Amino acid sequence: MDIIIKQAPANLTKEEIEIIYNKNNNDIVNTLAELWDIVDDKIIPPKTKWDNIRETCDAYDLEMEKVMKRNK
Repeated sequence: MDIIIKQAPANLTKEEIEIIYNKNNNDIVNTLAELWDIVDDKIIPPKTKWDNIRETCDAYDLEMEKVMKRNK
């Protein structure tokens, strides 16, 4: 188990590693392969200028919807 913990990505906890290790029937190679795939899924691309604009517009739309519902 220490071998897997040393080779696992740094952002995973020991409990997460143990769960995946047990799920893979104590197979070290499959466990490491799955651990590194998990890291790829967690990568979040940085926000762009247009993402910020979209969030602002969405917030404005939500507030306008609330105002319109109150005024009905």
